[in-house]
Amino acid sequence: MISKVLGKRYEILEKIGTGGMGNVYKAHDRRLDRIVAIKILKAQYNDETGFIKKFKRESLAAASISHPSIVSIYDVGTEDLAGLKVHYIVMEYIEGRTLKEVIKEEGRIPEKRALNYAIQILDALKVAHSKGIVHRDIKSPNIMITHDDRVKVTDFGIARIADNTTVTATNAIMGSVHYFSPEQARGVKVDNRSDIYSLGIVLYEMLTGKLPFDAENPVSVALMQVQSKMPKPSDTYSDISEDADILVEKLTMKNPDDRFKDASAAIKAIKGILLGRGISITEKEVDPPVSRNKKVIRRDDSDHSPYSNIALNNEENFKKKRQKPKKNSTGPLLLGVLAALLTVALLVFIVPKVMSSRSDDKPKVQEPEVTEFEAPDLLGKSEAEVRSILKTLGLKLEIEYDEEDNRPNGVVLSQEPVMGTKLKTGDTIKVFLNKLDEVVTIPNVINRTRAEAEDLFTSSSINIGEVKEEYSNEIEAGKIISTEPKAGFEIKRGQSVDLVISKGIDNNPVNAINFRGEKLTVAQKYLEDSGLKVEVEYQESNEVGKDEVVRQDPIGEVAKNSTVHLIVSSGPVTQSTEPSENESDSSEVSQVFKTKVNDDGQRHRVVVTRYRDGESMVFYDYHKTFEDGDISIEIKGKSGDKFVLSIDGEEVDTTVLKWLVRLLN
Repeated sequence: MISKVLGKRYEILEKIGTGGMGNVYKAHDRRLDRIVAIKILKAQYNDETGFIKKFKRESLAAASISHPSIVSIYDVGTEDLAGLKVHYIVMEYIEGRTLKEVIKEEGRIPEKRALNYAIQILDALKVAHSKGIVHRDIKSPNIMITHDDRVKVTDFGIARIADNTTVTATNAIMGSVHYFSPEQARGVKVDNRSDIYSLGIVLYEMLTGKLPFDAENPVSVALMQVQSKMPKPSDTYSDISEDADILVEKLTMKNPDDRFKDASAAIKAIKGILLGRGISITEKEVDPPVSRNKKVIRRDDSDHSPYSNIALNNEENFKKKRQKPKKNSTGPLLLGVLAALLTVALLVFIVPKVMSSRSDDKPKVQEPEVTEFEAPDLLGKSEAEVRSILKTLGLKLEIEYDEEDNRPNGVVLSQEPVMGTKLKTGDTIKVFLNKLDEVVTIPNVINRTRAEAEDLFTSSSINIGEVKEEYSNEIEAGKIISTEPKAGFEIKRGQSVDLVISKGIDNNPVNAINFRGEKLTVAQKYLEDSGLKVEVEYQESNEVGKDEVVRQDPIGEVAKNSTVHLIVSSGPVTQSTEPSENESDSSEVSQVFKTKVNDDGQRHRVVVTRYRDGESMVFYDYHKTFEDGDISIEIKGKSGDKFVLSIDGEEVDTTVLKWLVRLLN
């Protein structure tokens, strides 16, 4: 694969990683002259047309997410190399380590730093969730930590749109079960709160250096996610605060309704800890989401199963139509082993249904073993999933069709007998599949005009429903921010899709005053109360006191919802970076360097790196657009220092760099 060129522009340079779905390569984008990362699907998926279709659709959906803490997806393509189809995703190239590697190398991460990482991850999830995208695989190997200690969440390219079929590989499942939410382990429908649970596992891992649940096999781990109490981080290290214990507990509640309702609520709680106010998770601050119909299935008092009080999705509106309640049904939940974790178990290994016969002089035909168990929960699953589950359990399948407009096409609406009913090998389960006549898939019209959307919708016999307008700093005026239902959903021909169209940037500017020398808590409160977002980065500094603002960008009038970057002092510069005895303050030279980025409407990363005595330090690092105008960077250093300016990872003209060096000499 090395030296191959994909899409007539991406030259493969080297292999940098391997995952459950494919291999990751470092590549050079010849067209834009930049380094990128490319994930290439394993060849085993090439013949799975449905899988490839979903993979491309979900990757394109993820490409619509733009956030500093999310690895950007640039392109999705297919290449024919020597008769072999190669499917790939082009992503932002990140220099750094995975959070898993950081934890392994450092043992554990200090509480304050871990909480700052958690805020950045949650901020990324907040943006994704607002677009209907649930990551479903938040874990430390999927989180990158850059050289300047910033978080980058990866693998949104294999995330799924909420309520769509997930694109997940067996190896990925095996590697992710330690981070699964209980609802994932049970194989039921998940939402954004599943990502919040997984983030809680990651936070525990950062604080303690280990995972809360571990066992000999993935199924046992999944069982622990469902039934075992979450341990306190302070049980491992006594220096961990009580607030952190409470936070981890709230993030990882077994019932999704008991967790933070969304990423914003979790961020608010963490900021309370960091600002010294303590954690606040009152009902007023963290309102539970509107719950679906739930039914708690309990055993008789004589039954002491640990699964007796698990709340399961009842889907009451569908069951009323098709299912007759069982008299005196106690609903015993052996499902905790079978249905609750069946999805995981099926993807990891195949449970044999027939015991192999002992070898005798003559071969013997062994009769199938008859096993009693409870009917699994099949609601919301596809026909293929149902067939796989029932085949493994030795059950027969009967299918009838029904129609529900508010449910995805091809999923189970109801089943007979109901979940929890006693069954034995060879019994039959009837399912009612949703079958919408003449269905079409909603195309992705994000960042397109209404006229363009109408053209695409017309060709698919889709009508435009309600149209709303909202301000946006990311989507230019007149273009579509989101749709409801979202791209990728199947609907009937002739049904309507609602649009949200951008009104552009709110022209009522907010004054981001200069907070240099002020406490972070003061600056952060003012900026957030003014409708601005705040990104915080800590650096050693002798210029201001600890936890005070060293510098910020931008300063002055900015649009609402803009992001203000604050560089905050973590304390005095360590001795290693202080001037040596033969140096003096008089040798320091300052110079203002001016540059600008390309006029392409995109955000570009501008970095100035200082080189001194064989060591490097990032001196300046911000994302800029052409609309920011000339960028003025004050460079300070000592005689002999070298400063390198790069934009999007590429060094600027060398003559400019030499000119800078001469100025400082």
